[in-house]
Amino acid sequence: TITQTWGALSAGGIVGVDRLLCILLSGAMVAGSAFAQSNDKPSTADQKRTIRIGVSPTTNRSRRQVIPTWARDQLVRELQRLRADRKSPIVLEAGPLEATSQEAASAEAERKGCHYFVLTTLVDPSHGPGVSGGPDGVQRAPIIIGNANSSQTLAIDFTVLEVGAARSLAQGTAAAPVEERNDVRAADEAMRLVAHRVASELRKDRAPSPD
Repeated sequence: TITQTWGALSAGGIVGVDRLLCILLSGAMVAGSAFAQSNDKPSTADQKRTIRIGVSPTTNRSRRQVIPTWARDQLVRELQRLRADRKSPIVLEAGPLEATSQEAASAEAERKGCHYFVLTTLVDPSHGPGVSGGPDGVQRAPIIIGNANSSQTLAIDFTVLEVGAARSLAQGTAAAPVEERNDVRAADEAMRLVAHRVASELRKDRAPSPD
């Protein structure tokens, strides 16, 4: 009958509306869950971690005419240029220290809230075993490999140390050619290389040192 047909159509319409409401509610729940997860995930800014580095004046064991505090300031400047790297969550903050010995520099770096400090030494390289003299003694001179003229090359040894821990994080040597007897230009280039190596080491994933 007409009444029965209308009732059947009405029932079907109700079922269709219920299904539509269920679909809409399910979609809203999924979207809400995804939004909540995206909010829970920390942003890149939240993941950033700052590492503070103190830089000591350079010890000059070479015959080159380079001012220790100037060389230190060049390294600080270069590290500041490398402060951020879009591929790394680590932000570097470099500042000058006045102490030059490892013990005194470590204490000063700790007072200034540094996590690491860098010691650098300007030395005369050689093509074979040798030593480099200075006012506080002698040490092994870095060996230059290849055809570079050691008498026309400036080398800087560097060591990165962790504040409050008796361990060296990294060490190495950076060298640059001395052109037109310009020691300052060569030292500037060598410090630029040191800065890149120091920044690279500090951005590596490492296990935390034991307390």
